[in-house]
Amino acid sequence: MAITCTVTPGTTMATGIDLSASNLNELGNPTVVVPNISETSITLENFAVANLPANGTVGRLVFVTNGDGGSLPCIAVDNGTNWVRVNLGSAVSATDVEDYIISE
Repeated sequence: MAITCTVTPGTTMATGIDLSASNLNELGNPTVVVPNISETSITLENFAVANLPANGTVGRLVFVTNGDGGSLPCIAVDNGTNWVRVNLGSAVSATDVEDYIISE
């Protein structure tokens, strides 16, 4: 998905100025306007546990088809050392009723 942004320089330079690092720095801090991104779904890469890429790149997010106990799907995050499981939990619901099992 391409996103178009508008960049406006902080100041305007006169014409005929040599393009140098010091002159370009005089442009000031630009204002960047990013349009609102909404109604966009993402699709995570799908892996079985045996086919997960090597860990070590912090922040990667994948869908694991059998990562919760060997038969249930989950989402996994690479923490730099391991792929860690994020359990999917209950089905989406319009009510706030949840069933919890609490052990003592």
